[in-house]
Amino acid sequence: MRFACRIALFMTCLLATASLGQMVPTDAVGRQSTTMPATVPASQPSTQPIGFWQLVTSGQGEFDIREALRPQYWTAFIQDAITWTIGFIPRVISAIFLFLVFYFIYRTVKKVILGGMKAAGVDESIRDMLSMLLKWGILGFGLIIAGNQIGIQIAALLTGVSIIGLAVGWAAQETLANFIAGIMIFWDKPFKVGDWVQAYGQFGQIKRVTFRSTRMVNMDGDVVVMPNVKMLQETVINKSINDITRATVSIGIAYKESIEHARGVLLQLVNQDARIQKAPEPEVVVKALGDSSVDLVLHFWIKEERYEDAMQYEYTEHAKIALDQAGIEIPFPHMQMLLQNPPELPPPPSNK
Repeated sequence: MRFACRIALFMTCLLATASLGQMVPTDAVGRQSTTMPATVPASQPSTQPIGFWQLVTSGQGEFDIREALRPQYWTAFIQDAITWTIGFIPRVISAIFLFLVFYFIYRTVKKVILGGMKAAGVDESIRDMLSMLLKWGILGFGLIIAGNQIGIQIAALLTGVSIIGLAVGWAAQETLANFIAGIMIFWDKPFKVGDWVQAYGQFGQIKRVTFRSTRMVNMDGDVVVMPNVKMLQETVINKSINDITRATVSIGIAYKESIEHARGVLLQLVNQDARIQKAPEPEVVVKALGDSSVDLVLHFWIKEERYEDAMQYEYTEHAKIALDQAGIEIPFPHMQMLLQNPPELPPPPSNK
């Protein structure tokens, strides 16, 4: 409320000063004056003295210090000022009332919108930015309406503001694009604060979404800042939407080994871990027949998506140990070189 009162007081003083030029000039006794020529010949002195209030409001005439020494001069000035003030006060009251109406609208809209966003878990930075936009949008429009009510011509001001806004918008295209992308992320909600996502080869947790960028913390503890436009243009994998996440471990066995034997060893290994979900059941499938190995893939499901990479690393090691203990060979690539038409080597020298 103090903010609205300060704005209203500032607006009243400013607009009252600007509206002085709109008054009808009067003479020294308070009657409506007629148009006088800017210069009066010396032979024909003016029959009506130029009042100080007329000089201030119209900017015409000459000020004579001798006239200012007359009490009637200042009596007329006070009468003119009182008359103008009495006529101007209702317009000021009307303008203040309109501004307070817009201030009430702003407070109501802010409470409804920001309250709903807070209940929906929207990030605090977005709520603050939207609050500022509502404040300057609604109260700025109310200030324009109030100024028009007093009588200030705002067409030229709006034209200048429009030109400046166009220049700023042209110079800040990337910032505006990220701003619009931030609104789209808020509206479409492909992810939210706290989700674990994979984007641009980075896997981490979303910490903050602003109108310019999205910030996430990766598995190394680094804060990755990505423009909102990029987050909408590229593929983003959200690991937190589903309740469970599938982890994948790849391992190869020799061609001479039994696939069923290796499958049993690996499944027995994961069935003993309480962190792995029983449904869907873990599985071991043949992914490909490689150059030197049969490539197997172990699939299992976990609840904590943030542990996906850690579980994969852990079970890659466990699978190697379990297969070694079961006597199942894990091959490595071999390379055999065949020489065609090799040169004849001289016989080795005999030792005599």
